[in-house]
Amino acid sequence: MSVFFVFQGTTYDDERKGGFVWSPQLNKRGGKNRGFTNMTYIKKEDFIVHSANQMIKSISIAQTDCYEADRPDYTTAEENLWDKQGYMVNTLYKDLDQPLKLSNHREWLIENYRPNSAFLKDGRGKQQYMCLLDEDHAIYFLEEAIKIQNSEEAVRVLKRALQDIIGEKESEYDVVEKQVIDNLVDNEADVVPEWTGEQRAQEMTTASFEERQKPKRNPKVAAAALQRAGYQCEFNPNDRIFLRKNNKGYTEPHHLIPISQYRDFDYTKYSLDVMENIVSLCSHCHNLLHYGKMEDKIPLLKKLYEDRQAALAQVGLEISFEELKAYYE
Repeated sequence: MSVFFVFQGTTYDDERKGGFVWSPQLNKRGGKNRGFTNMTYIKKEDFIVHSANQMIKSISIAQTDCYEADRPDYTTAEENLWDKQGYMVNTLYKDLDQPLKLSNHREWLIENYRPNSAFLKDGRGKQQYMCLLDEDHAIYFLEEAIKIQNSEEAVRVLKRALQDIIGEKESEYDVVEKQVIDNLVDNEADVVPEWTGEQRAQEMTTASFEERQKPKRNPKVAAAALQRAGYQCEFNPNDRIFLRKNNKGYTEPHHLIPISQYRDFDYTKYSLDVMENIVSLCSHCHNLLHYGKMEDKIPLLKKLYEDRQAALAQVGLEISFEELKAYYE
């Protein structure tokens, strides 16, 4: 899941009423525009934060991938401003009852500048229609918006969106899933599981925000991956690990291709939640992949990739090392 920020201006009312966002494919000079090209990256289930007149007014969830569409009949904007050929995404708007004024948060945006987000170093919005929004920025905006809402419904919608974005950002097993994994490890199967090479569809489950679909993580598969690795760190089996109460080594499961990237594959055929894509890591290596410097991650990723490349391809997950590395940058 990705989060986007759209500067809609005079088109906001028409687009909200119609349940879509739209941009031309090219600017008036016939050239490409980053704000228009960003539309093509939107996929079904992505979040969009909507702003107009320097205020965040709505959030939405994409109901379709981006597709090519002619310019809609706008009532609030001059049609001759744009080419007819464009990009469209159908989306489900949820309004804030109290819009969030961006000018009140400019200092925070300056102090928390992110180059790949929707705001410049001076805290002002980029001069483009659609932008990627850094997840920390998205979380901040939602938390601040919750504070000023009057209606319980608006608070409910924002809290559910916040829960989903935070969960996606962490993108690992939650407390309940970890407990299930621990219980399975304590009662492991007598036969050590092996890779099967089976290609199967990604199981999905329902997230909290307006029944958004997200990939399901199966604790049984994670526990089997740990057992197959002998409860050792797959980067360095000699890394110091502590023992569980049942005297098995304590390691943690990690999706080598992050499960949040399931839409980069044909998830109706190929699952990321398979043993071939789950590695057993000591706590140090696991945290390094999530929070460490890129130069420190590369040796770890390279070894894990080389060990798993053929197995990943067998289950339909063909990926280059450069593509894998990009997920961790």
